[in-house]
Amino acid sequence: MSYQTCPTYEQPISVKGQTHTAWYRFFQGVFKGTPPGTESTISVGISPFAYIAPAKGFMIISGGSVSAVQISRTITTLTNQTSGIFPLSQGDTLTVTFATPPTMTWYPT
Repeated sequence: MSYQTCPTYEQPISVKGQTHTAWYRFFQGVFKGTPPGTESTISVGISPFAYIAPAKGFMIISGGSVSAVQISRTITTLTNQTSGIFPLSQGDTLTVTFATPPTMTWYPT
């Protein structure tokens, strides 16, 4: 079991009056702010490029020749930013329109 993964519902939280190791490690990661995963560089496709967030995190967009960035959840929001840090929730779609592809890096939180 990974330190960042929440134990399954089948895993008891305590055994013989003590917190189970899997839960202890999970809580330790939560309280220390251990990231759930490492950053990853996104392979940008053709414009407009859409990225669906697999979990909560941040997308950093830099470089390239970006003309528009929009975030979709239930309502589409056009941002005035063409680079920077974009917070996303699981399932959000970030769409980037560009002439020259930017560098996009995903940071799960």
